[in-house]
Amino acid sequence: MAPPCPVCQALSNGFHFGVEVCSACSAFFRRTVFKKRNFRCWGEPVNCCEIVSTGSAFCKSCRFAKCLAVGMKKETVQQGREGYGKREMALVPVISKFKANRQGLPILETIVETYSLLLNVRICVHEGPNGSNSPKRDPKPVNYKETIACFLKEFYLVGDWLSHCFPEFAAFPVDQKDLLHRNFYLQFVVLEGGFFSCNHKRSDIRYLPSGDYIDCVNPETYYYDPDGKQPMTPGEAVTLFASSFQSYRRNVTHPMLRENADRFEFLALTGLALFDADLENISEETAAVCRKVRQKIQRNMLKYYISTKSPEDASVRLGNLISIIPSLHRATRRFLEDIELSHVMKAYAVDEKFYDNCLPKFGYL
Repeated sequence: MAPPCPVCQALSNGFHFGVEVCSACSAFFRRTVFKKRNFRCWGEPVNCCEIVSTGSAFCKSCRFAKCLAVGMKKETVQQGREGYGKREMALVPVISKFKANRQGLPILETIVETYSLLLNVRICVHEGPNGSNSPKRDPKPVNYKETIACFLKEFYLVGDWLSHCFPEFAAFPVDQKDLLHRNFYLQFVVLEGGFFSCNHKRSDIRYLPSGDYIDCVNPETYYYDPDGKQPMTPGEAVTLFASSFQSYRRNVTHPMLRENADRFEFLALTGLALFDADLENISEETAAVCRKVRQKIQRNMLKYYISTKSPEDASVRLGNLISIIPSLHRATRRFLEDIELSHVMKAYAVDEKFYDNCLPKFGYL
């Protein structure tokens, strides 16, 4: 059974705007934020109204306050839609070279289609405070603060995407979903960065979901602090941390470029990284489901390859792609170690919200 909505206690139906809530509270939150509505509480005492699904009417002011209190994110509401319902027109053309060869591959076809919707939502979220009315600009190199701000927004978008993409994930208990999501997210950041490099055919810069990029050739631009409050210079930070960029390229970007991984393969690797049955603190029931989903993904991958290659080439291709997963773990662990080190040193540390909410417990990865 689905857990109760933390706002009104009705049954939740998935993650919406960063929190697992019911569809009614999701719709209410979206409308309120998009239309910039302001409410007034008329209860006695003020701002203390009970919000329960069995009630005849809700105090809108208290309901919205409770939505915010349980963690729903206003910044993920854009363009009047949450992004995963019906859409009359996609903001990004969905160009897929897999259609002719992916018949009978239900799990991977779903991943491909929902990822296209995620790309559309990103356009809205990262355009700026005025959405599509913001002036268009060229991609720019970003510093560490801008990068973490982007990743913090993405954490909640990716969580919503996972729940819509994988019904098995959506059905897990909340604690198991949180464990898998946290363990997966940095891996997704690293893996998607490698996929962006494949799209652009370059590894000297690292593209972000916002369209901006990290300049890996001149990493001092990444360690520039606009507030000037760091205990070390950008040059010193480069000496301490910048070798991580080489680790990402060596372990993930270069293998993906060498294999010329396509979107279908990138998303298959995404599913394999998410459903990790060997995590600490994962339940036996969750681990069993993870193993089944991984088997489905691998069967779909093999079927896809056999439809386009000889049986021998299909097996080799599958092996080459799956071999990226251990390398991904190494690169992601290096990423996490750098974050932990910067947190201890209080130098170029990530945002506390990102540190507390988006990372795996140290040692779980």
